[in-house]
Amino acid sequence: MKPIRSSFSIRPFVDFLREKIASGSTGLRMQQLQSVLDRIMEFEDWDQEISPEKAPAFQELFELIYMTFSAPITDENENVWALAMPFTPNIYFGTNALYRFMEKQAGEVKDSLMSAEKRAEKEMTRLSMIYALIFKKLYGFSFATKDDVIYNVQDEATGQNKYYKVELDSRFVDIEFEGKLPDINFENRQMLEDTRFEAMATIQKFLPLDKFRFSGFSLINVKDITAEHVIEKIKDIIVNLNPGQFVYNDIANALKEIMGNGHLDVMLMPVLKVNDKLVTNCFEGLNSGMQHTCNKYGLPVHAFLEAIEAFTKDPQIIFRKDVAEPRAGEDELFKILREIGVQGVAVLPIYFQKELVGVLSIIAKGDNVLDESLLSAIEPAIPLLEQLLQTTIDDFKITLDNTVKEKFTSLQPAVEWRFNEVAFDYLQGRKHNSRAEVKQVAFPDVYPLYGAIDIRNSTLERNNALKADMQHQLRLLSQVWEKLREQQEMGLISEMIFKTRQWETRIQDFITSDDEFQLNLFFEEEVAPFLKHFRQTHPAAASAIDDYFAAIGPTGEAHSNRRNLEESFQMINQTISNLLEQMNIEIQSAYPCYFEKYRSDGIEYDIYIGQSVTPDKEFHPLYLRNLRLWQLNSMALIAKLTRSLQAQLPKPLQTTQLIFIHANTIDISFRSDEHRFDVEGAYNIRYEMIKKRIDKVLIKGSDERLTQPGKIALVYFQQKDVEEYISHIHFLQSQGILKDEIEYLDLEELQGVNGLKALRVAVALEDEDITDLHVTAEGQLAELSRIQA
Repeated sequence: MKPIRSSFSIRPFVDFLREKIASGSTGLRMQQLQSVLDRIMEFEDWDQEISPEKAPAFQELFELIYMTFSAPITDENENVWALAMPFTPNIYFGTNALYRFMEKQAGEVKDSLMSAEKRAEKEMTRLSMIYALIFKKLYGFSFATKDDVIYNVQDEATGQNKYYKVELDSRFVDIEFEGKLPDINFENRQMLEDTRFEAMATIQKFLPLDKFRFSGFSLINVKDITAEHVIEKIKDIIVNLNPGQFVYNDIANALKEIMGNGHLDVMLMPVLKVNDKLVTNCFEGLNSGMQHTCNKYGLPVHAFLEAIEAFTKDPQIIFRKDVAEPRAGEDELFKILREIGVQGVAVLPIYFQKELVGVLSIIAKGDNVLDESLLSAIEPAIPLLEQLLQTTIDDFKITLDNTVKEKFTSLQPAVEWRFNEVAFDYLQGRKHNSRAEVKQVAFPDVYPLYGAIDIRNSTLERNNALKADMQHQLRLLSQVWEKLREQQEMGLISEMIFKTRQWETRIQDFITSDDEFQLNLFFEEEVAPFLKHFRQTHPAAASAIDDYFAAIGPTGEAHSNRRNLEESFQMINQTISNLLEQMNIEIQSAYPCYFEKYRSDGIEYDIYIGQSVTPDKEFHPLYLRNLRLWQLNSMALIAKLTRSLQAQLPKPLQTTQLIFIHANTIDISFRSDEHRFDVEGAYNIRYEMIKKRIDKVLIKGSDERLTQPGKIALVYFQQKDVEEYISHIHFLQSQGILKDEIEYLDLEELQGVNGLKALRVAVALEDEDITDLHVTAEGQLAELSRIQA
């Protein structure tokens, strides 16, 4: 850490009190501040600098300052708070909780606080805080900077990581500069705020810290943010999840951190079924956590799986602090658990949209380790687990579907010849060697083309549809309650009306995943049982109750917004898919290439063209130029077509069109384990990485997304890569397909990717005949021949 000249003084605090009191405000608060100021004046040498050696004599003064900043009922055994010399580790006063936080059980200072992880990053944060204060107090210039640092500390009692946010308040610090203060031009604000441009190194040379003197004190406040930090970590894992990536062990460890107990074993298992039978070994590593736990306890894997499968058929929350005493009707697994010394067990079913998607199991071997507070601790993570489990199930279904299609249906003609050759060679090899292996199907030096048509704000639209349906269901429910109250005046019905109105207010503006979970619990665990029982005891209310249950069913009016949205998604994607299939026939007639499309919230596609794909027909750059012109033309047609669909859609939606330009060739090979083509080599893998990250990229220096409805965005690295596309754009502009203006844009830096650029061009959508947008392959070839000539 860079040394600074600093001294402890309460003068800045006193100046603050005097200014506050002199502001003219009245009331108890001002009286309290005046009392604090008067008490400070009674201390001898209060206005002098206080050295560490003199600090014990001022402890009563320090406690008075602490009382000024904390509520009277605040427990200093819980509040981690301190007064320190500005920007130094010299603490002059701290609460009991602070010293407990800093000390090990043996009374030594924790090493993790003396040398925190990511030391260089934390030093940079400290310097940013110091210079931010300098700029604010001496130059009157403010810029955004962090005023807190996150520390990771291992809890000695539990062995689990705990995360603390250390907040620093330096309002009561005065700054002096030796000599004449240099002038600074603050116009280049980004330079000051962005450490990527080595701003801090430049600032330190221009304004060295040894020229400054800091006087006053800093307030330190430490907050335990373990739960929030771990929840964010789980979010990051799920958001950055790649298809087939195994993260369940990481999630299980994160849940243990939330529960703050290392003496638990946590297993999270998705409910994956083939022909209605539970499967666990479909993805590599999926059951490794279960295998590890079973091996640890000597628990037979087959017995555990049988118990889980039985549980999925009749899922009920199981929570037993002590399994020592047998219970009537319990599963055979509990007998095994007792034999291997397990003390407590919890098993929770996890649902996504009322469908069982996973099972969370918690096993405790120690006494009194499992309690209800642990379940409360992980409750905020449940909506995230739902999403992860559903994603795994979706990936599994897609993988299974693709395997069936690619293994048992015909391959694309453009590459089928190569599979035939490899299959024939394999059969020939088997004659001489029973262990012969299938050769890899590979195509070197092919040109890739990538395009993506995305439905704009699909996640937001889903959330809005869900909120609208939930609000409608609550309105219907309110009407039912009123009719029931006419049948019989009950206090419980009035309470249900109150709860229903509370929910109507709660989700009026926005509905979170936690709101959805809690509201569904309210519907399922409180409303449904009550209405079913009331229907049996009050036949006159049967009609109203039956109407309500019909309305909230999958085909009922309380699902109309979600149905309309999904129907709109399907109409758009089906229209795009059909169009691409039709146009694929056309481009294959020009020159055979490999074309693969796949669906997300919209449609993405990959095209590979080159001599290795079609060795019997000479490849010429003309065919690549033709394909790129087709790509631009098809994107324009799609933009026009999806715009024309608006009037037919139950829920109007817009699409964005994106092209990634990769001028160089890559190598691809068929991965037998995943039954799909994939890129080869580190350089080529970078191409795939960029594809995954550019769909939500922002324009540099703004919050504007690159992709916009009615426009085609083209992402590239070098100007020479895009020149051919610019030529095609000019041609399509001359045909009235694209508008005249071309936007040239720089893009924000992405993780592992910088220097991206883009151009954006609008499609001429107004009052056009869709058929006019379609430039045929023959027409494209003719135009390309003319351009080339």
